[in-house]
Amino acid sequence: MQAVDSDKRRRHAPAKRLTLGVAAACAALALSAGAASAQTGGATAPTASPSPSGTTSSGHPQVFPVPGAHYYGDGFGAGRGHRGQDVFAACGEPLVAVSWARVVFRGKQRRAGKYVVLRYKRLKQDYVYMHLKGWPVVKKRQKVRPGQLIGYVGKSGNASACHLHFELWTGKWYRGGRASRSVTQWLQHWDSYS
Repeated sequence: MQAVDSDKRRRHAPAKRLTLGVAAACAALALSAGAASAQTGGATAPTASPSPSGTTSSGHPQVFPVPGAHYYGDGFGAGRGHRGQDVFAACGEPLVAVSWARVVFRGKQRRAGKYVVLRYKRLKQDYVYMHLKGWPVVKKRQKVRPGQLIGYVGKSGNASACHLHFELWTGKWYRGGRASRSVTQWLQHWDSYS
């Protein structure tokens, strides 16, 4: 009788190990999906509920940067060094902060024109707005909230038409971070409810 019991244990032991292995893999996948969501766009995963303390009046943690009429142009990788998504809109249309952030850079560059960089420190993300019409209306080190006016759509720098060139960086902009290839998907997500 004891031999039969040990045979049963041996036959069921691999099944138990397999079940535990599958459960561990599912848990790891769930954790990595949450981390990827936080790293690639800052928005909570579309199926998760955002926390009330960090949400906008619409109930979402981020908003689309161009509240007026717009359409999408070139995306990430379109042309040499294109690390963002172009959003075309009329010159002078308002540009707003996509998230809670602090202004870390504002300046002018030959290709980017007038630009501003916002940092969401908690998520370790930088949001870059280029080709602004005039200087940003926010100052360096100023805190901003989602939907707050930061500047206007323009065509400064190397731009032939009025548009926003928007970049989303994980980590610091040009200081150890990298531009997110999923910027278009996150913009479209924010656009869907803004």
